[in-house]
Amino acid sequence: MALRLGYDELVQDLADSFDLIPASVTLFSKHNGTQLWVHMGSQGDLDVVLAESSEWGSHVIHVEVSGIGAGRGLDAVGCLAATAATVSQLGYLWWMVTQSSVSFLRELEVWLILVLSMLVHLGSFAYLLDDETSHNHAFRQWVRPFVKRGLMLLLAPFSGDVLVFAACGLCGFNAPIRPSTREGIVRGGIWMMLLQDGMMLSVIHAVHFGAEAPQPLSALPEACLYVTLGSLTLNLPRRLAHFLVGSCEAAFREKEELADDAQISLFASQKMASRAPPMETPQSKGPSTPPKKGAAAPIVRTAGSAPPPPASKRGGAPTASKAAKPPAGKGGKSMM
Repeated sequence: MALRLGYDELVQDLADSFDLIPASVTLFSKHNGTQLWVHMGSQGDLDVVLAESSEWGSHVIHVEVSGIGAGRGLDAVGCLAATAATVSQLGYLWWMVTQSSVSFLRELEVWLILVLSMLVHLGSFAYLLDDETSHNHAFRQWVRPFVKRGLMLLLAPFSGDVLVFAACGLCGFNAPIRPSTREGIVRGGIWMMLLQDGMMLSVIHAVHFGAEAPQPLSALPEACLYVTLGSLTLNLPRRLAHFLVGSCEAAFREKEELADDAQISLFASQKMASRAPPMETPQSKGPSTPPKKGAAAPIVRTAGSAPPPPASKRGGAPTASKAAKPPAGKGGKSMM
């Protein structure tokens, strides 16, 4: 591919070449010195890589790209299956209220399960939509037509995968949501399936196959049972795979990036040390200059030595001491 100087243009070209969602593209460039893959996530990182390539006398950079495919048919099928399961459960509630003779506590239990599930779906959709609109400019531009927002709002109470469905790449639904948002939606759906589908299956089993006055399995309960089981069969393996693989990849990627950063830092420090000038040592310095003429020499004393005689004038010669008188003889006269 042609070498792009702009980061956004490079991401768009790679997304078009490999049929990826542009907002999900993750780039790694190979470091010329250590041959390690370093994350490249901004224009500043691309400028550093280009400068380093020029320093090594090359105008070619090696890039590794990963991301979410633009065509995600399984996401669309999973969202539609979850929506169909919620609609069938609403039909089962209508059957319980109008045609069955179950106790009031069973009806209240189904009411609580469905109302709570639909409120959680709607609240999570509103939160994620606001977060993507605030932090993702490409998604803010994509969601401006009211038709797209109206369709997503129509599906939001029935399934938590509405934003994933909007980014599936089918029928014009190619919303550029961030990879972290998609991973969070797919993983978080595990708990909602346990809350909604798991508890609804337990109610159906207790009402129709349990010990307490079993009700006949008519058309609406049977449809609810099969549609809910189909949604679980389709979505649960997909969510578990995303949860396990995503957790392992995140832990491995974190350790790999720390190790690569440490090796690159070591390589950079060795490179800077080889370019630094040698430090001066006492042996490398020249001989010391001799003292000036007339300057007093340092006085060195040893243990037990007497101090030198004082000088009369600064810089002058010492004065001669007087001759000692001989001892006086007898009669007080001196001997000559």
